[in-house]
Amino acid sequence: MSADPATAAAVAGWRLADVWSLADLEPAVRRDADGVLLALLRLGRAGDGLALRSAFQLMLGKAVRIAATHSGRDSRANLEQAAVTALWTVVAGYPIERRPVKVAANIAMDTLRLTVTELAHQRHETPSSPEYLHPAIADEPAGRAGVSEPADLEVFELLAWAVGNGTVSREDATLLVDIYAPAPGCAGGSAAAARHGISWAAARQRASRATRRIAEAVRADDI
Repeated sequence: MSADPATAAAVAGWRLADVWSLADLEPAVRRDADGVLLALLRLGRAGDGLALRSAFQLMLGKAVRIAATHSGRDSRANLEQAAVTALWTVVAGYPIERRPVKVAANIAMDTLRLTVTELAHQRHETPSSPEYLHPAIADEPAGRAGVSEPADLEVFELLAWAVGNGTVSREDATLLVDIYAPAPGCAGGSAAAARHGISWAAARQRASRATRRIAEAVRADDI
């Protein structure tokens, strides 16, 4: 895409701050993920194929990692095809007006859920231990909760499963993602609560209730 002579003119037409080539997109996303991804998705909706493909490309690594978490359940090629197809479906149909924040996390969770659904006929199991979420939100004054860094895809898979079966709402799942597995350059804990417009105490209480519901659902599924 970068080698196409028409690309430079197309990118200039996007009028994104500090983005003059496709190589500038990744640094721009690190600075303002929601702003850049939403702009690309809006352009894509208006018919700009390069913008839509660029949004897809920016999230492609996540799809490959989602496929890797299901290693052994199918061939690598089939797993990656399922995850990449799910990602394209999510990117092409992303509800911009309804979900204008936490765009990367929402895309990742929706992609995971579609991938798991596609592979569901091959297996039936609870995706991950709720213990990733259980060192429950300590009484820290600020910053990340005092937990060891979990593998973000383990968190996404568990939360996608919980949202899919109605254990927790999408809003609570997004809050938990922001607390436990925030985007690069973003702090979790009380900083995540502030981004959601609630106090750290309210976020802890809400997250604790959600993690208890998830733990109960996992135990019930294992019976």
